Amino acid sequence: MPKVEVKLWDVERIAETPLSLEELTRMLEILKSDLEEVRGDTIVYEASHDRPDMFSAEGLGRSVGVYKGSRKPIKYVVEDSSTYLDVSEAPEYRPYAFLAIVENLELDEEAVRQIFQLQEKLHATYCGDRELVSIGLYDLDKVKPPIRYVEVENASYRPLGYDSVMSLDEILRMTEKGLKYAHLVRHRHYPLLVDSEGQVLSFPPVLNAEDNKVTEGTRRVVIDVTGTEPYLMMKILNVVTTSVSERSRNPVIRRVSIKGASLFPYSPVLEGGVVEVRREYVTSLLGIDPIQVKGPRLLESMGYEVQDLSEDRVVVKVPPYRVDVLSYVDVIEDLAISYGYNELGGEISNPPHFGRINPLERFSEYLREVMLGLGLQEVLNFMLTDPDVLTLISEEEFVRVRNPKMKTYSAVRNSLLPTILTSVKTNSSKRRRLEIFEIGDVVKLDENMRPKYTKKLAYGLAGDGYTLTDGLVVLKSLMKTIGVSYELRKTSRRLLIDGRAAEILVNGELVGVVGEVSPEVLVSLGVFVPTTVAEVDVVKLFSTLSS
Repeated sequence: MPKVEVKLWDVERIAETPLSLEELTRMLEILKSDLEEVRGDTIVYEASHDRPDMFSAEGLGRSVGVYKGSRKPIKYVVEDSSTYLDVSEAPEYRPYAFLAIVENLELDEEAVRQIFQLQEKLHATYCGDRELVSIGLYDLDKVKPPIRYVEVENASYRPLGYDSVMSLDEILRMTEKGLKYAHLVRHRHYPLLVDSEGQVLSFPPVLNAEDNKVTEGTRRVVIDVTGTEPYLMMKILNVVTTSVSERSRNPVIRRVSIKGASLFPYSPVLEGGVVEVRREYVTSLLGIDPIQVKGPRLLESMGYEVQDLSEDRVVVKVPPYRVDVLSYVDVIEDLAISYGYNELGGEISNPPHFGRINPLERFSEYLREVMLGLGLQEVLNFMLTDPDVLTLISEEEFVRVRNPKMKTYSAVRNSLLPTILTSVKTNSSKRRRLEIFEIGDVVKLDENMRPKYTKKLAYGLAGDGYTLTDGLVVLKSLMKTIGVSYELRKTSRRLLIDGRAAEILVNGELVGVVGEVSPEVLVSLGVFVPTTVAEVDVVKLFSTLSS
């Protein structure tokens, strides 16, 4: 979880109330954060990963002020602007861009530091280290709208923190950020944000420009988000926009219309969601109904706007910066926090029987120890993955999410090999040789197209010199250690090189596959080192040993 550094006096001025260290410590606990360190007037706390609005002093001060009653829950009003964003020439691989404008700002050194701390904390967490979303802020008075998001072969500008003008190629070779994020852009297909006079605002997701950076003298800011996941981008834009607006006593937020192919006609969209909470749900989860005791103030203290309150339900409007609120359960959690967990009472019932570790999980843990003993490093990936990767690799149908928020996580993996190769892509630029494995659940479709859970083990060996022989050495060591005899049978798979792939058979039953990954597949995934992979069915291995 991200560690956030703030000044106590800065939090106080945003919260509009004095705070002792004891009060702030208690407020951090209420807001699911932990105090880490105190250095004079500097406070370091660990923010909850699901509260990105708490990644800077603006969000902390706002939440503290609303909870203590020194501030009212904010109703954000977004006004029109004459500025527009043209995305008709955007790069295909990073096609989305949104803007927001905040005016009447009053910035000082600490305010600027906090805004950029928020940017970096979001980049490191929700933005996937800029792979999914990149954020930029610029002094609008130094920009000539309209703004265009375009793909270019090359361009030159003065990058942030540098004195001299550089070409985009030079930025990728000679700057710290360029070296770090060069893998996120394609050679000669560079994303660029420019104004009507051709002035460069940013080379996203790599580096912004020096000439229009935000300073203490900035009064109007234009915020951009670019990337591959439009719904996530809009959430991030809402968090940044509402946080920046805290640096004004009379903020003016303006929307920017978007021209070209876009899912949204304008941005930002600060409407917030509406959630209905049945009072019976509150009672069933908490044992009591705190609203009946203390009324709607409990919800208002957590930033919600109560729109309707009756005997059987409460309807609340969620603040646009609360991206963690997904359903009524999250609202009830905030209700319990505001009421006080210690006040809920109740008793913990004794379990009806003693539990034990599932035998399959015990076997999986044993396999994990074996793979670690063979010198491989474990990776952990989400079950949801990119359908394009599954389509490229898998020859079987897979489950798709009906209403995905992010395309990158809109399919349920039916194999561990796609996520193993994704891990290779992410890490191969950082290490010359990779030896990784994963043990996890996948979902297969049976002959009636019904989903069925199973557990797999997969490993990947990536780097110069790795061949099928290396993959077979690991397989032989694994099977010998767990005491399972197996046979190999030549196979042909879309993922693997013909003649360099084999099926793994145990007692005549297919339990897995091993082979060298096809160069065409590797290039399509953005992997540029030879890679050998294998996958075995843990459930079938366990059944063999059990019998």
